[in-house]
Amino acid sequence: MLRYVMICALSLTACATTPTSTQAAGAKTVPVPSLSPKRDPEVLAQADKFKTWQADFTARAIAKGYEPSLVRGLIGRAKFRASAVKANDSQPEFTKPVWSYVQGAASASRLNRGRAKMAENRASFDRIEARYGVDRNILTAIWGLESNYGGNLGTYDVVDALASFAYDGRRMAFGEAQLFAVLDLLRDGKVRRDQLKSSWAGAMGMTQFIPATFRDYAVDFNADGNFDLWGEAQDALGSAANYLSRSGWERGVPVMAEVRLPAGFDYSLSDGRKMTVSRWAALGAAPVQGGGFTPAASNIDAKLYVPAGSKGPALLTFKNFDVIKRYNNSNSYAMGITALALGFDGKQAIVTPWPESDEALSLSQKKKLQEALTKQGYNTGGVDGLIGPNSMKAIRAWQSANGVIADGYVEKRLWLRILKAAGMTP
Repeated sequence: MLRYVMICALSLTACATTPTSTQAAGAKTVPVPSLSPKRDPEVLAQADKFKTWQADFTARAIAKGYEPSLVRGLIGRAKFRASAVKANDSQPEFTKPVWSYVQGAASASRLNRGRAKMAENRASFDRIEARYGVDRNILTAIWGLESNYGGNLGTYDVVDALASFAYDGRRMAFGEAQLFAVLDLLRDGKVRRDQLKSSWAGAMGMTQFIPATFRDYAVDFNADGNFDLWGEAQDALGSAANYLSRSGWERGVPVMAEVRLPAGFDYSLSDGRKMTVSRWAALGAAPVQGGGFTPAASNIDAKLYVPAGSKGPALLTFKNFDVIKRYNNSNSYAMGITALALGFDGKQAIVTPWPESDEALSLSQKKKLQEALTKQGYNTGGVDGLIGPNSMKAIRAWQSANGVIADGYVEKRLWLRILKAAGMTP
């Protein structure tokens, strides 16, 4: 999903409750107090504040030159959706292990449906590939992971969701910017108002474009006058291909290749630096699938990525890996897309076993890890639970100083050891 927040929706689920109309024999009826929204002071205050925001945004949008009737008709009917704000503001406490995500991405059901969709849309894929140069397997994988091939398009009105963010959320500027993009889409006649259904995050259609991305990259591939990413696979897939192409997709270049590293390998080289495939090969990186690196690939730049350190698979990632991350800025997402795409052809993206017995760290545990490293003099660049380049450098430095392979990988057991060294308790 092209989102401001990182979300890979493998499925959207609904939760229903069934009201009970009768009581069990002998049970006492307990009155349940309820506050009508019209009487709840907090709800009334929030409604007034939301109306104030609506009036302010409307005035600013009109001042920008948008047609007053368009703005008033769109923003004036917006409803505050507390559930969208809650979802936007919440952060998951526990992290799904990378191997769980990658393996789940290429599930049997998703593979089977994807193959059927590719056969069903063969002619469209032929035209899309010819125009944009993006492989159909990659596009189908995005289609499958983003919306379950159009089965999960979201239940929110995009204006309600974005107006809720703009009024009361962690990303108010994002919400307003996306609302202006919605105004652009309607002003330019690319979509109809009744089409604007989205996820809670404001992502729309089979390929989950946020409005600004929709405005800037969506294409009317079937040339019917409507940019229908909700109901027309040609438009949705053509738009995804256009986005990837304009983001730098390189035709015929792989996304990633699994390699085997020699004993004593310097894992600090997995810090994001680029080297040619021939240079990686000279350092001992050998393709796991066999056959060696082709001459055509020898001069292609690649980065080394070790998602589970020395205990798991090692990958050379190419420019197209980073292009996929433009869609969703997550290494796990790019690996999941690649695993699913290769799976359509019966290929396995990763064959080296994952350390599945390892326990992944939660967000709060990652924060404690950063605190413990900082306390011992290893600069993580802050305590936010996000293990970025500074934290990885600090982890490797600690590992090197404490007789551990300096691969930057920390699971529960090593986490406990790092905390103990800092004199901290779990």
